[in-house]
Amino acid sequence: MRKFYKNFWIIIALVVTLYLSSCATQQEILKNVEVIDGDTVKVYGQSYRLIGIDAPEIHSGDKPAGEYGIDAKNYLIWFANNFELTYEQKGTDNYGRKLVYLFGIDGKNKYLYEASVTEQGYARPLIYESTAVPMYTNQIVAAYNRAYQNRKGIFSKYDEAPIITKSNLSSSYIGKIVWLEMDVSNVRYSNYTYYIESDFALVKVRYEEYKYLFNGYNLYGLKGRKVRFYGELWYDNYEKKYMIMLRAPFEIRIVS
Repeated sequence: MRKFYKNFWIIIALVVTLYLSSCATQQEILKNVEVIDGDTVKVYGQSYRLIGIDAPEIHSGDKPAGEYGIDAKNYLIWFANNFELTYEQKGTDNYGRKLVYLFGIDGKNKYLYEASVTEQGYARPLIYESTAVPMYTNQIVAAYNRAYQNRKGIFSKYDEAPIITKSNLSSSYIGKIVWLEMDVSNVRYSNYTYYIESDFALVKVRYEEYKYLFNGYNLYGLKGRKVRFYGELWYDNYEKKYMIMLRAPFEIRIVS
């Protein structure tokens, strides 16, 4: 009987070990990485979209070429050349790209690229609950706060970026980091997004970024106020208005 119980617990231990091994994240080392931009790489034709962040575009398309797009790309090139790369996959998008968190390994140290590039001010949080890992999301959010506090990257212009109003607005500012000043006529929530509106411009806050970065900030309290919003200026072809995607409350200044 003792032998039976001994063998029984050995079998249970083996089953648990095999189960945990099958659940563990497989760490494939990436070789011959081609950097596309600050949040996309390719390996032998397979695209990897780095999740949790949004780096500025380097080519105009649905979004304009961003002021810090080349800086973001160059930072990822530096990261890829200085660390051994691995990743944690969280799905595949509609374009067949692997959705991954990217890590750089240096000896016993392991660095989350998405937090590293965000701390340099070359990317902003872009959070989707379906792929978010709280531990990594918290690192990215903390990195974004440090980028602001240290005036890195996009925040290096925080105290001197041009103030754009209805009277001096032009398409030449699209893709640039600006303060967009407007009289807020309405604030509404629809399709997991807050819309802060004026007659000529629009500011959006996605629910996920609001949840992780705004700490309950009352966006509805902006209605009827003259407010400046900090960020990269886009043009919303659907709304036919100039637009900024807001990521944090320190990108808001109430003027009056």
